[in-house]
Amino acid sequence: MRRFHCRVCIAVTAAIQLLLLGVCGTVALAEGFPEQGRPITIIVPYAPGGATDTGARLMAAALEPLLHTSVQVVNRAGAASQVGLTQLVRSKPDGYTLSYVVVPTVVTHYLDPARQALYTRSSFQPIARHFTSPAMLAVSADSPYHTLKDLVEAARAHPGTVTVSDSGLMGVPNLCTLMLGHAAGVQFAPVHFDGGAPSITALLGGHVEVLAGGTVDGAPYKKTGQFRVLGVSDEQPDWSMPDVPTMRAQGYDVIAVSNTGVVAPAGTPPNVVAALTNAMKTVIASPEHQQKLRAIALTPAYLDPTGYTKVWIDNENRLTPIIATLRPP
Repeated sequence: MRRFHCRVCIAVTAAIQLLLLGVCGTVALAEGFPEQGRPITIIVPYAPGGATDTGARLMAAALEPLLHTSVQVVNRAGAASQVGLTQLVRSKPDGYTLSYVVVPTVVTHYLDPARQALYTRSSFQPIARHFTSPAMLAVSADSPYHTLKDLVEAARAHPGTVTVSDSGLMGVPNLCTLMLGHAAGVQFAPVHFDGGAPSITALLGGHVEVLAGGTVDGAPYKKTGQFRVLGVSDEQPDWSMPDVPTMRAQGYDVIAVSNTGVVAPAGTPPNVVAALTNAMKTVIASPEHQQKLRAIALTPAYLDPTGYTKVWIDNENRLTPIIATLRPP
């Protein structure tokens, strides 16, 4: 008899627990994020095929099973990401429209009055940093420039004529070129494109003499012998090309690193931010995802909203006093 009562108690307890789980699950689905069947859109403010676009598509595919909804990537290229980010800040702050952003590129938009950006840092709600990639300068294998010094001396001898392709005006690669010119006292001739992919094509096609891009842009072609990378703009050599010296080690104080992540419009509810942040954190912690990023020379570098904001502010403080001197004529 006692054994029977125990079985009944266990059964009743289990039934109550299941009922409670069902109620809580229904409430979470009704009040939580995302709503069932409602897709999330991630804006990539660059052309298809570049580092940001590739990383975003890897992230979107990995988020879908975690968020139980479709995550769509749309490209809105233009003005070194300003077109896409303008669309984002005009969107409803509900978590269903997000965008990739590159710090410090976004900082230059609102620090430069000529760009007439409709936003500042406070217009965005950081979700998480995804990956980092230092800028680098590369030339074709048959280029007469074998070292960074060769390139600088050519620019010194022929001011404003050495052409350098990049992913957009005042993007990190363009900043790298401008910083090198400022550090060396020379002037290059930047050629701007709406993303990394077309800027790579320009060097492959012989339309420019130099490519300014991320290590992700140079690594595949360095491996095949098509490109010679002259220097990376970080404090230490990059793991994807450890034989390439930093620009600082070659006598030019240039630090230009892309801190790439996801943002939402300011005013996005905290619970939505938390859901997105936690999902991204789970993806970035995955060995499989890390392997995919490293396969294309990107460094996994998760930061939560607070950490990403700190990086953003640090870049803002560093660029504010020098943005006028970096502005091309």
